[in-house]
Amino acid sequence: MKRVLFFVLLLVFSCSVLVFAEENITRFTYQSALETAVKNSIQPSLDDTIIKAKESALEKAREDAIKGFIGGTLQEVVEVSIKREVTPLEAENAIEVAKRQKADNERAIKAEVYQEMMRVLLAQDSVALKEQKLELTEEKLRIDKIQFQEGLIAEADIINEDLALSVDKLDLVKAQTQLKSNILDIKQRLHVDLDDDNQIAFDYNLDKVGTHYVLGFFNMDKAIDKAIDADTDVYNKEKALEYAQMKLTLTAEKLKPGNDFYDKKVYEVEAAQKALYDAKTNLEVSIRNAHNDLLTALDALELANKKLDLENSRLSTLKMKLNAGVISRRDMIDTEINVVSRKQEVLQAICDFNVKNDILRNLLGD
Repeated sequence: MKRVLFFVLLLVFSCSVLVFAEENITRFTYQSALETAVKNSIQPSLDDTIIKAKESALEKAREDAIKGFIGGTLQEVVEVSIKREVTPLEAENAIEVAKRQKADNERAIKAEVYQEMMRVLLAQDSVALKEQKLELTEEKLRIDKIQFQEGLIAEADIINEDLALSVDKLDLVKAQTQLKSNILDIKQRLHVDLDDDNQIAFDYNLDKVGTHYVLGFFNMDKAIDKAIDADTDVYNKEKALEYAQMKLTLTAEKLKPGNDFYDKKVYEVEAAQKALYDAKTNLEVSIRNAHNDLLTALDALELANKKLDLENSRLSTLKMKLNAGVISRRDMIDTEINVVSRKQEVLQAICDFNVKNDILRNLLGD
C-alpha cells in the first residue's frame, strides 16, 4: 500500500513539474508579439518627448513672431518678416512630422518583430528536420554496416557514410546554435528578459502569407503614388520646399539678385527641390526593387515546392514497392533524406518570401 501511495505521489509530482514548466513558457500570438514589442519599447516615450519639445518650440516661435521691431537694414526687415510669417509654420510642421515619425517608428518595431519571428520559426523547423535527417542517416549506416560485415558493400562506402553522419551532426549543432541566436534576437526585439530560463514560444506556423502584390491586378504605379503621398520624409521635404519658396518671395520684396542673402534663399529653394526629387525617387526605387525581390522569392518558392512534390512522388512509388516486397527498407532511405532536404528548402523559401513581402508592405505603408 505504501509503495502504491509512493508511486501515486511521484506521478502527481511529475505532472506538477510538467505543468509548471509549461507555465514558465510565455506564448505569443502574431498580434500579441507585436503589441508586446511596442509596449515594452522605450521608443514611444522618446517620440513623445520629441513631440513635446517641438510643441514648446512652436510656442516660442509664436511669441517671437509678435515681438515689436524698430527699423533696420533691408535684410533685417526680411528676416523679421520670415520670422513672423514662416517660422511658426515651420514649427507647426515639425510637430506634425514628429507625430508621423512616431507612427513610423511603431511600424518599424512591429516589422522587426515579425521578420525575426519568421526566422525563429524557420530555425525551429530546421532543427526538427535536421534531427529527422540525422536519424535517417544513422539508420542507413546501421544497415550498411551489417551489409559490410556480410561482404556486400565496400569499406569505402562505410567511411563515406561515417563522414556524412559527422556532417549531419555538425549541421544539427549549427541549427541549434542558430535557433538560440534567433531567440535572443527576438527577445531583444520584444524587450523581455534574455535569460535562458525565460522561455518563449509562438502560436504561429511558418506558412506562406497571402499577398496581392504578386497577383496580376496589382497596380505598381498607383501603389507607388499612394506610398509617396503618405511617406513622412517626402511630406517633410514638400513642406521644406514650400517654406523655402515663401522665404524667397518675402526676400524678393526687399532685395534683388546678386545680394548674398537673396542668392542664399534661391539656393535653398533649389536644394529643397533636389531633396524632394531624391526622396521621391529613392522611395520609388526601393519599392520597385522590393517588388522584384518578392517576385524572385515567389519563383524560388514555387521551384522548391515542385522539387519537393517530385521527391514525394518518388517516395510514394518506393513505398508501394516496399509493401509489395520488391525493395528493402534500405532502398527508401536516400529518397526519404532527399524529401527532408527539399522540405528544408521549401521552409527557407517561405521565410524568405514572407520577409520580403513584409519589407514591401512597409515601404508601401499598407
